[in-house]
Amino acid sequence: MKILGISEIDNDAGAALFVDGQLVAAANEERFSRIKMHAGFPYRAVDWMLRTAKLQARDLDLVIIVKAEPAAEKTAVTAPLRAYNWWGIKGPLSRRMLNWLVFHGYRMPRNRLEIGRLGRQIDSWLQDSGIPRHRIVRAHHHRAHAAAAFFASGFDQALAVTCDGQGEGVTASVYRCAGSTLDLLHEVKTPNSMGFFYAMVTRALGFRPARHEGKVTGLAAYEPPDPTALALFRELAYPVQGAFETPGVYGALFDVKRLAQSRGRASIAAAAQAVLEEVVVSYVSHYVRTTGQANLALAGGVFANVKLNQRAFEIPGVERIFVFPHMGDGGLGYGGIVDALAETDGRKGQAISDVYWGPQYTDAEMEAALIKAGLAYELVPDLERRLGEMLAGGKIVARFAGRMEFGPRALGNRSILYAATDRTVNDWLNKRLRRTEFMPFAPAVLAERGPDLFQCYRGAQDPAQFMTITFNCTSMMRDMCPAVVHIDGTARPQIIRHEVNPAYYAIINEYRQRTGLPAIINTSFNMHEEPIVMSPDDAIRAFLASGLDVLAMGPYLCNRER
Repeated sequence: MKILGISEIDNDAGAALFVDGQLVAAANEERFSRIKMHAGFPYRAVDWMLRTAKLQARDLDLVIIVKAEPAAEKTAVTAPLRAYNWWGIKGPLSRRMLNWLVFHGYRMPRNRLEIGRLGRQIDSWLQDSGIPRHRIVRAHHHRAHAAAAFFASGFDQALAVTCDGQGEGVTASVYRCAGSTLDLLHEVKTPNSMGFFYAMVTRALGFRPARHEGKVTGLAAYEPPDPTALALFRELAYPVQGAFETPGVYGALFDVKRLAQSRGRASIAAAAQAVLEEVVVSYVSHYVRTTGQANLALAGGVFANVKLNQRAFEIPGVERIFVFPHMGDGGLGYGGIVDALAETDGRKGQAISDVYWGPQYTDAEMEAALIKAGLAYELVPDLERRLGEMLAGGKIVARFAGRMEFGPRALGNRSILYAATDRTVNDWLNKRLRRTEFMPFAPAVLAERGPDLFQCYRGAQDPAQFMTITFNCTSMMRDMCPAVVHIDGTARPQIIRHEVNPAYYAIINEYRQRTGLPAIINTSFNMHEEPIVMSPDDAIRAFLASGLDVLAMGPYLCNRER
C-alpha cells in the first residue's frame, strides 16, 4: 500500500511517503524552494518523493491530508473565538480592546483568507494528479501530532501531549496511548494558546513569530526574570484545573514592548520562558498524576522549546520522555500516516533510530557541482580520519553527506562542525554565519559518553539523539567543552550511535582519540535566515558565503588553504 501524507501547509509545508508500511521519504518544501518555513502546497517535495519511489501520483492508494476541508476548518478555527466572552478577561479596558481587535480585525479575517487560498492549492494538486476522491482522507491536526510522537517513540503505552499555536481551533491536547490506540482525554481551544503567548513575546522583543521563538529561549538564560514582566505574564497565561487560559495575550503587546525598552530584552525573555514552563508543566503534570502514566510523548511547535522539554522530563512520575524530531506542523504528514496504519491494521509503534529521510546525491552529482563552482577538491579515501584530524587542528568543517535530515535540526549530514573548546566561539562563529551571537551551539557526543556529561540523562537519551531536549551539564562537560555549555549550565546535545551514522561517529571518535575531548560543536549548515542546505549547489553557496575552512562533500574534500 502506497500512502502519501501531506502536512498542514500554513507554514513549513512538508510530506511523507510510506510504501507497504515502510517509510520511504519525508521532507519539507523549504529545502527545495529555499524559502524558510515555506507556506503552500509542497509540490517540489512531493514530486521528489514520487520520483524516488518511481511512482506517479495516480499510483497512490491513499493520500492523507492533515488539514480539514476549507469550510470545516473555517468553522473549527473561528467558532471558539466567536463564542468567547472577550470582555470578561483580565486587564485594563484598553488592553482588552486591542486584544479583541487583533483577533477579530486581523487573525480571523486572515485565517479565513489563508484557509481558502491553501485549500485551493490542495484541490488543484488533487485534480491535476487524478486521484479519486475515495482515496483522500482528512486527518485531525492535533491527533496527527500525538500519533507522530507516540508511534515513533517505541513506547508500549504513554501519555501523548501536544501544544502549539493552533490547529483546527485546538491549541493543546492530551491522549492516553496504548498499543495501536489513542484515546483523547482533553483539549484546549483558542483563544487559549501558549503558542500565541510565546509568539506575542517574540514579536514584542523584535523577533519574527513562528520563526524566532528559539531566540527568545536562548536569550532567556542571560538574566533573571524581570519581576514586572513576570507579574504581567502570569496575568496573561495561567494554569487552571487540568487546562490553562491565555485569552488576552495580544492586548499586552505594547506593554511588553515598553518593558523590553526599559528593562532590556533578556529579562523579559526570561520571564516569558518561566511562565511558559509553569503553565505547560502544570498542564502536563495534571494528567501524569491522574493517569499514573510514566512515559511522555510530546509534539507540536511549543515543544520545539528544548528547555521546556527538560522541565517536562523533570515532572515527578515521568520516567521516560520522547519528543518527535519534527515536532512542528511540518511533521504532521508522518503522523497522519502512522495513525492511519495503526487504525487500519492495528500496527503498533516502533522506535525510530534516525530521521535521515530526505534527498541524497551520488558522488558524480557532487563532483559535477564542485567542478561547476570551480572549487579545487581531492578524493580522500580515509575522509573520516582526515576530518577528525582537521577538527583537532582547529578547522571549521562543513559536512555534506548521505540523506538529508527531516525536521528542524541538522544531525550531522548537513552540519558545520568545530571544536568545542573556545569559549568565544558563540560570538565570532555566529557572526561569520550572520546569526545572532547569543544563540548557543549544540554538542555532538558519542553515545557512550552521554552519562558522563549530562545529569538526569537516563530516560531522556532517545530524544537527545535528535537535539530536542536540554540537560544540566556535569562538571566534566563544563570544563572540557565550554563552547557548547550555555550560560545557564545546560546543553542541547546530539547523541550519536555508531550503528545509526557510522561515518559521522568515526569523525568524532577520531577527534576524541586525538584530543581526549568528548564532544564537538554541531550547528546547522546554512546561512542566517536560509533553510538548511539540501543539494550540493546549496552547500557550495553556503560554504563560499560563510568563509568556512573545509567542505567535506561525500568523499571529496575542499580545503581553502590548498
